[in-house]
Amino acid sequence: MKVVLHDRTDGLGQEVRENAERKLARLARHFGKVAGAEVDFSEERKRSGLATIVCRINIHMDGRRTPVLSAHERGADALSALDLALDKIDRQVVKFKEKVTHRKKPVSPVRVPPHDGDEARSPEPERIRMKLRPMSVSDAVSELEADGQAFYVFLDEDSGAIHILARRADGSMAVIEPIIP
Repeated sequence: MKVVLHDRTDGLGQEVRENAERKLARLARHFGKVAGAEVDFSEERKRSGLATIVCRINIHMDGRRTPVLSAHERGADALSALDLALDKIDRQVVKFKEKVTHRKKPVSPVRVPPHDGDEARSPEPERIRMKLRPMSVSDAVSELEADGQAFYVFLDEDSGAIHILARRADGSMAVIEPIIP
């Protein structure tokens, strides 16, 4: 990760620079898509004559549509301002990682979002229509393992009947074949 430090104060010590680079390098362990960071130290003077150090951090991510995460904090000295800004940026990186990793979860017609108690339930069950492909049992087993669901409905290519392949609690597979009397 590339770290760029801008010093707009009277002079930062080497200790502050090394500390900033070391702590910013740790952001990459939260999320591997951190490309670079810009740290800007500046000084603000109040009317009373007291000076505070302002630390601004901008984090750039790899990717086409990734935002630039930024945080700024004030502190009595450069290290305290850096630590406060790093806490903020760390939370933002973790939140962005959660957003990216949970956005593209596969949605199945069988998975239903959690039910709120406010809605009135219909006495008739919901009907789910799905297209079934003819396939062998071994193909259905590979589909079930890839999907991660508890069961898989398929059309048997030999008999043309609908079969259900279910994963048991012990991890073994069972095929449910219909018997029409």
